[in-house]
Amino acid sequence: MKKNLYILVALAIAFGVSSCYKIINTVAPDEVTPGETFVVTMTVADDGDSYQKFISDWSIAALRAPEGWKVTMPAMAYQAFAEDWVYLEDGSKAGKKYSMTANDKATAIYNEACPKNGYEWHGFQSRTKVPKYVAACWRNGCDSIRVSFKVVVPEDCQPGTYTLDFIGGDEEDDAGIDKYANAAEAKGTRCFHVGTFSHAYIDHKYPQFSRTVKVVADPSGISTPNADANANAKTYTLDGKQVKDATKKGVYIRNGKKISVK
Repeated sequence: MKKNLYILVALAIAFGVSSCYKIINTVAPDEVTPGETFVVTMTVADDGDSYQKFISDWSIAALRAPEGWKVTMPAMAYQAFAEDWVYLEDGSKAGKKYSMTANDKATAIYNEACPKNGYEWHGFQSRTKVPKYVAACWRNGCDSIRVSFKVVVPEDCQPGTYTLDFIGGDEEDDAGIDKYANAAEAKGTRCFHVGTFSHAYIDHKYPQFSRTVKVVADPSGISTPNADANANAKTYTLDGKQVKDATKKGVYIRNGKKISVK
């Protein structure tokens, strides 16, 4: 393919007005403990039939979690994936990472439009407009975007089963989602493009991708450090970062097993 052939990446949350994208996957652990930090992800892909000019816009994403759970987005947690032959308009390769930041307006709009008792939305918007590429796709899912959220379970969280929902959209105007005064103005716009629940405002609904997470006080498969035959082995957090001091309270991975430090 020639370099001047561009592809419209299905931004998890960023496409132009005429394009369409769908949720293809969400990931969350089945079981967590009070005080645990874990990462959940949403992945969307181009539906494979949209062609348009090179544009850029704001990407918007939100996670609905139980009240009191802390939700943030790590740096560069917005990962674009593309075929090896795809290039941007400036000649650089497609498939990059971007950062998103907490957005009060997105949080307020989603909580107003899609409330759920005992739960709250945490909204984010890309730090800058994200470039997108002209579609050159002849099949579904030729490229995609993955967005990651970091979630912290409160220390005093009661054992039980909880639901995590995702929503995503985009906005082309310079003001981004801040252009809307409230949820009434945003309804019917691409701020409500995809979601993991059935709602009149969501264009593309995928309730099968909601995630349930079970909080347990004594999780199965977790040992104590003293029971570990190799206590000096490398230790990692649940999101894969190596831990230099594993004596602090928390749940870690060592020798392929979860260990609980209390």
